[in-house]
Amino acid sequence: MLTFKGFTGINNVLPERRMSGGDLLAAVNVDIGLSGEVTRRGGLEQQSPLCHQNLHQAAGFMLATCGAALVAIHPGGARHTIHPALGHDRVWYCNLPDGRTTFSNGLIHGVTDGVTGAERSVPLPGSLGAADVTFGALEPGQYRYHLTFMRLSDRLEGPAISSEPIDVQQGGLRLDGLPMLEGHALNVYLSSRSGEGAYLAGATLSGSFEFAGSNAALVLPCRTLGAEPFPVGTITAFWRGRVLVAQGNALWASRPMAPHLCDWRDFKVLQGTITAIEPVDNGVYVGTDSDLVFLAGTQWDQLAHVPTLRGPVVLGSGVQAPGHSLKLGDDTGAGQAMVCIAGGEVVAGFSGGQTESLTDGRWKTSVKQVSAAFRDVEGLPQYMAVPV
Repeated sequence: MLTFKGFTGINNVLPERRMSGGDLLAAVNVDIGLSGEVTRRGGLEQQSPLCHQNLHQAAGFMLATCGAALVAIHPGGARHTIHPALGHDRVWYCNLPDGRTTFSNGLIHGVTDGVTGAERSVPLPGSLGAADVTFGALEPGQYRYHLTFMRLSDRLEGPAISSEPIDVQQGGLRLDGLPMLEGHALNVYLSSRSGEGAYLAGATLSGSFEFAGSNAALVLPCRTLGAEPFPVGTITAFWRGRVLVAQGNALWASRPMAPHLCDWRDFKVLQGTITAIEPVDNGVYVGTDSDLVFLAGTQWDQLAHVPTLRGPVVLGSGVQAPGHSLKLGDDTGAGQAMVCIAGGEVVAGFSGGQTESLTDGRWKTSVKQVSAAFRDVEGLPQYMAVPV
């Protein structure tokens, strides 16, 4: 057994000739305790002979890619195929408060409850069909109609496509050649006679629809008018009722409590490709390949851009961690915090934009991409970053 007197930790920065007897260049398969004790790390137990990648702990189940398929693995061994052909690229996940988890590989994205999978967004109808007037009780005037798809499995409604004004003098409107999508109904909305607003006229499962009711029947407004499908991105996080996603150097935010929708203006452009998104109590840390940035605030449209000057952030290195488990000055932090690799060092970020290098002067890395996690093993906090 290797023993140390006054063990000081791992150091790959100082030249070996300047190291003390309590330094290590590297340590493999060991745990280092809070008081500096070194113990052998626990062994491994094979759970499956199959190759699993992109592991993620969701609410009550584990997600992983096995071959090209995304599968959910439940306690006891039950398995459900969520997506049969997600591919072999890296998958990014985000746990939602309702127990579901989003997934994306940058080209395909979806959401799962651990049993079934569905597209994360509902698409925009591809056409408006053909409109004609008929007899009915509408007041004479100019009307617009709007179409949305509604997914039948969860009643989720997508963005609306809108027509030009149509002159209605006989009181009714008929639509033919409407777009259809398997597993979805088509909601039809009509404006007031001035062409403003959008109110539910009805729904159809066929390519035709006719409305002959009165203006008084048009009362339920379209909640998705002006929205867009949530963009397909990579790194994803949940923050104050919104889902955030990285798309190159753009950070997109969904509508509040509507993770399948966004508005065209709800994005922020950063200097550099986004490599990490980690919310804390009063802001969001966003890592890029040029710097770690703190977006300070609690409202999306009022976030303040605060550079930390910690340096480039390694892709995939950002994880959430409890502040009381991380060093801050001569003490520990509090509240929700995060850890990442920035400027080659392990850096902790706290509420308010405070950052602390946890390995300053002792350890640096030039790795480009990792899979990271923060865990507690018998009271011992551990940050793990495995190169990929």
